Amino acid sequence: MRIPLVSVLSLLLFIPFSCSPGNGSTEGRTTKASKPERISSLLEPAAAITIPLGEEIKLVLSIPDTVSVDSVRVFMGGNLKKTIRSSADGPIQEMLEFMLATEGEHTGKSGLRLRLFFASGENENHSRQITFLSDVIPVEYSYQVVKEYPHDVKAYTQGLEYVDGVLYEGTGNYGTSSLRRITLETGEVSKTRDLDQSLFGEGITVLGERIYQLTYKSQVGFIYDKSTFEEIQKVYYRNREGWGLTNNGEELIMSDGTNVIYFLDPEMFTINRQIEVYHNMGPANSLNELEYIDGKLWANRYFTDEIVIIDPVTGKVEGRINLKGILQAKHRKPTTDVLNGIAWDNEGERLFVTGKFWPRLFEIRIRESG
Repeated sequence: MRIPLVSVLSLLLFIPFSCSPGNGSTEGRTTKASKPERISSLLEPAAAITIPLGEEIKLVLSIPDTVSVDSVRVFMGGNLKKTIRSSADGPIQEMLEFMLATEGEHTGKSGLRLRLFFASGENENHSRQITFLSDVIPVEYSYQVVKEYPHDVKAYTQGLEYVDGVLYEGTGNYGTSSLRRITLETGEVSKTRDLDQSLFGEGITVLGERIYQLTYKSQVGFIYDKSTFEEIQKVYYRNREGWGLTNNGEELIMSDGTNVIYFLDPEMFTINRQIEVYHNMGPANSLNELEYIDGKLWANRYFTDEIVIIDPVTGKVEGRINLKGILQAKHRKPTTDVLNGIAWDNEGERLFVTGKFWPRLFEIRIRESG
């Protein structure tokens, strides 16, 4: 008996389709195990929070009455802050709402973690991000110009330092980046070392008999002999960008345009530690040129007329200097750029500031506003 061709084709098409895994059949599939439900819940804080340092954090846990809990451990920034135990303090369900002190923490982001240990041998973790604002209201400062000095209007100032009666300046931009030695009173450049045209020079600092200079995005820095400007060595760093540079006599201190400050080993250029800089309202972003003055860190904030004074241990902004109007309109040109450059004469206790493509460098004295 002859079977119609159409019927044969229909049968062949039907057989593989109906038996193929993934087309209605579970044979050959790997079934994903469902995630076990959590026993406990962290009700407060319900999400990431931002609070001033010193303010207590309210914590509220929810655990079913039918579950036996051995202990709850509370960590902040990886450090154990509190432990709750049933045996010592009574039924643990009665202690699931409590306040956590934050004294001793630093400004910036930190991790809150709660670890629960159950009698069954199981344990659970809850975590939240906590951002700590400074608990200090910065002192507001104004300025008084003591003296003006000439400054090379072609200098795109990235770093400024005054040591042993000599002014040093690092300049930026591709093709015009340099390290300079300058006579303060005349603005005369007495010695120059140009960077390769592929490099964009950034902050500088003098530590001992060496000068250190950063570059913008190349992740390479240079160490020079202070007298000859001869290159001693190249150093490499992992920071995304190099901005400002200063030192505290033992460590290099570096900014990268954010609110984070890095403390570096001057030989290896490795990061010893870092701080996040905050004032009482939020992060102090865009930190640029740096200077270390009497145990405090001073920083230009890019695209502003502000210098902030920072506690280098806690990251708290302790003061703000408003330098608006210091470069008069008659000295400004279309090419005039932002305030950038702080230098401190330690012996004479003189403070100098300037800016990118500015024709003037100013000796100033600061005073509290009002």
